[in-house]
Amino acid sequence: MRLIFKLLFSLLICSQAKAQVLNAEAFKSQESITDSLSGQFSFGFTIDKQRSIIYSAYTEADLSFRIRNKSLLTATRLRVSGTSEEMFLNGGFVHLRYRDNTGKELLLEEYLQYQWDGVRGLKHRFIAGANLRQRLVRDTSTALFAGFGLFYEYENWGYNAVPTADRPLNVNDRANNLWKFNTYLRFSQRFGDNARFSSVFYYQALPEYFFSSYRMAGTFQLAFRVNRHLDFNLNYEGIYDSRPVVPIDNFFFNISNQFVWKF
Repeated sequence: MRLIFKLLFSLLICSQAKAQVLNAEAFKSQESITDSLSGQFSFGFTIDKQRSIIYSAYTEADLSFRIRNKSLLTATRLRVSGTSEEMFLNGGFVHLRYRDNTGKELLLEEYLQYQWDGVRGLKHRFIAGANLRQRLVRDTSTALFAGFGLFYEYENWGYNAVPTADRPLNVNDRANNLWKFNTYLRFSQRFGDNARFSSVFYYQALPEYFFSSYRMAGTFQLAFRVNRHLDFNLNYEGIYDSRPVVPIDNFFFNISNQFVWKF
């Protein structure tokens, strides 16, 4: 396991490849980890609010590979955006997660992530960390999970999303290298065979300033089954950053809809 994790780490560092707190719990591979290969592809439209309303189109892929009694979960997104100010922005992410899939109540998951977000001025964000994931409730229609862990975060921010009046004289990029705690709670509920509601709450903070320097994120999704391989999803994501690296709004939200092809 450690060898695979190190290999993935090296591959991602060498690569030049949404919202800042990525909702990995929304991946379809979270739901189906018993098959040797499962996943989904999606295409959708989204509305963001930062400095102005921004409209985007995006495509996303999500795959899960079974490796004996472990799973390698992968996901990637690429999007292009436009605004009323005729700006052209792009964003995306690459996410890798290695997890035990033996059905244990408590398990370890390790992950790597690289992302960028032109809407918010995030040029680069790389994280590497691990969580302990506890299953609290799981039956045929309801699931509840909690996770807690530690991760390393590198961020590089620019000022393109900062209002002109709030920009300092020195507009050079700003970078952070930090260790943070990560906690999350995930709930999902099925309604018959054709509808599902899920929500996730994240809290990420500096260990020494756990209640004063933090990011909170909440996500909500309604998924409707069209047929065996096709879903239609409605999504909402909101983030509150108590101390943004650059002077952007503390609160940011994203509303999207997508068609999802599953296999």
